[in-house]
Amino acid sequence: MADSYLTFAADYDWLFDDDVLTDGGAINYPAAARLFQRAERGQAVLDASCGTGINAAALARRGFDVWGTDGSEAMVEQAAARFRREQLVIPVRRCLWADLPRTLAERFDTVLCVGNSLVHAAGRDAMVEALTGLRRMARPGGHVVIDSRNWEKLNAERRIVRVANRVLTRHGRRCLSFYAWEIPDRLHDEHVAHIAFVFEDGAWVETHEYPISFRPFTVAELRERLELAGLREVDNDYDESRDQYCLIAEATRA
Repeated sequence: MADSYLTFAADYDWLFDDDVLTDGGAINYPAAARLFQRAERGQAVLDASCGTGINAAALARRGFDVWGTDGSEAMVEQAAARFRREQLVIPVRRCLWADLPRTLAERFDTVLCVGNSLVHAAGRDAMVEALTGLRRMARPGGHVVIDSRNWEKLNAERRIVRVANRVLTRHGRRCLSFYAWEIPDRLHDEHVAHIAFVFEDGAWVETHEYPISFRPFTVAELRERLELAGLREVDNDYDESRDQYCLIAEATRA
């Protein structure tokens, strides 16, 4: 997974409009929003799939004590640059989910694994190992937040090309992004998204393409693996008609 994001990290923020860059993405999904609305400011949050730091920065601006980790060194570098620009004190380092308990001594009120990232833990055993690492980072009574693409919906609809609903303009550059999917017949086979950015600068057009592979899972399989990892679901906003969803879990054992 990490190598897939080596060059993608530099363009990653073009996937999101300016509101997401300011206010965060998956942390505003209904289930996650309910959790953070109840949380006291100053609580400790680990964004364990921080990417370029969008959600971590938004939570820090809301008054939470935020740390960030990611499995991609390139993403960690982009996140650290964001935190410096915004003068946010957010420790950030590269770490795989299963290695978190051996790497960080701190424990957290909320542990995030968002941005449709858990799908990179390909297969049942790898996912359970990752979820166990995430669980062990939560304090007693703490929560683990997981979001996912609705893979069942994507596989059933078989919409190969999905184009962003607007052209973004930043620093004099215009960009339109889209996904071109390789969708196999079977849900559990590898799905590949060719994520493309079309940049316009006057009369010139430049394209960047990044193929990212996924091993999808169903919502039922996610729930089963949460239980195997010692996590109990306490809230969700799953809707079979929506493209994405979020589950909130808490630890059933230390």
